[in-house]
Amino acid sequence: MKKLYLCLLTLSATMSAYAANSSATITSVPSPAITTKALEVTIKTDNFGSEVYCYTWCADINGSEKSPWEWNGVHTDKFKMSGNNGTYTLKIANIKEFYGLSDSELSGLKKLGFIAKTSSGQQTEDKFLEVIQGRVNVYSGGEGTAADPFIIKTSADLKELSTTPMDWASDVYLKLGDNIDAGTLTTSIGSKSQAFKGNFDGAGHTINNLSLSNANVGESTGLFGAIDGATIKDLGVINATISGATYAGILAGYSANGKIERCFTSGTVSGSSICVGGLVGENAGGTITDCYSGANVTNDDDYATGGLAGKNTGIIANTYASGEIKGKDYVGGIVGANYGTVKSSVALNGKITSPNDFVARFGGNNNSRNITTGNYSWDLIPAGHTTWTQHGDHASLQTASYLNDLQSFKSAMGWDFDNVWEWRTESKKQFPVLRNLANQACVIPQAFFNATTGVENIAADEAHITVGPNPTDGILYIHSSSELTECNLYNLNGLLVVKAEPQISTAMDLSHLPAGLYILQVTTEQGSTTIHKVYKK
Repeated sequence: MKKLYLCLLTLSATMSAYAANSSATITSVPSPAITTKALEVTIKTDNFGSEVYCYTWCADINGSEKSPWEWNGVHTDKFKMSGNNGTYTLKIANIKEFYGLSDSELSGLKKLGFIAKTSSGQQTEDKFLEVIQGRVNVYSGGEGTAADPFIIKTSADLKELSTTPMDWASDVYLKLGDNIDAGTLTTSIGSKSQAFKGNFDGAGHTINNLSLSNANVGESTGLFGAIDGATIKDLGVINATISGATYAGILAGYSANGKIERCFTSGTVSGSSICVGGLVGENAGGTITDCYSGANVTNDDDYATGGLAGKNTGIIANTYASGEIKGKDYVGGIVGANYGTVKSSVALNGKITSPNDFVARFGGNNNSRNITTGNYSWDLIPAGHTTWTQHGDHASLQTASYLNDLQSFKSAMGWDFDNVWEWRTESKKQFPVLRNLANQACVIPQAFFNATTGVENIAADEAHITVGPNPTDGILYIHSSSELTECNLYNLNGLLVVKAEPQISTAMDLSHLPAGLYILQVTTEQGSTTIHKVYKK
């Protein structure tokens, strides 16, 4: 009898063990579930082996439940979960089709229930996921998929995107349907704490008059405040005004990762701390290819200021920058502080200014982490220091005449002028632009084109400047129809060799200089800077 009693106790304990539901945790991607998106559900519980199924039901459709199948009807491939050792996953490609819901049922769905189970009787406790409604009939059309992207066509569309983090996800696709005036936009799309991860196709259009300001240190400012894994392509942002304390750039303030392809910017960027650039404030781990910026960039108070990117630890290739750059430390025409790779890029900037040593035509620093190949700088970019220092990266120096010729430019840079770039001629100026993008104008400074002509008498901003005799064996006379503010002579290494008193008429004594070619930079009170080639006999 005692043996029988013990057997009954053992059987009872065994049955109780199978009757008890195992505790579990549940996670999902996305979280919460979204009615219009694929759903991946992961349940962690005891080790149920490798053959595990999911019983799932609609736990709340406007307050009611719906269980489309029987308890044992889920032992099929449709409900089989992948994984083992206590971690099991179910993928649902389409919530509406999977549960057999009508449109009205889908619109009322608020919660889904899940139980991981085996055919032998093991099961978890009930677990639930909140469900939110996906976005349909929004913006100017589209469904947000790769095949049918959301269409951003108006300033209202753009503003809605900036306040809808759901549409910043990696599986969301957006496309510009027209050129847009962004004057009403007040916040960036994405931030460092919640980055834009989606796919944005400019489709050759431009965003105009963007004006954003953010004085908070540690935050990022730009059309896209921050991106992480995103793709942004075929987009121009023109006439922009961006002001940020840290991580400020017209296209993106901060790029943790992702791709920026065939984009250009113009306007002004200012910062008061670190990482300020004409295209991107900091490219931390992303790739920037076939882009350019004509933006003027100012950052008087701190570190990393560049014409294209303030700081780079990612990859930059096939780019140019041409704006005037003014910074405090680590200042460069393309990149202020580079600890990544920059290749096949060219600095064509009008002016680069810094009071410190880490400033150069191309990049503000030059060390073992600075990987640069196939890069060039216009040789007559005015010195951003009393003289150019050797602390920065000047890249290979080249003349304006060489860089203003299509064949020599192609030979030097190796860019794709058949499919990506276009060589444009307007008003006797030749310059590269991106193929099939709207509203591109020349952003290269007038001084660059003046340096290609050899003309010594130049009328600019109503000031007529005469330089001569040229060549000279001693005294060089400079006369202007308006007051001069700067009159400096440089050798071909960028070293200031003579500085004249700036007035309407002045003279320079070159008799002590070796024979050769020198560069005279003259600036009028109207702010016009002209470059003159001077030959000393």
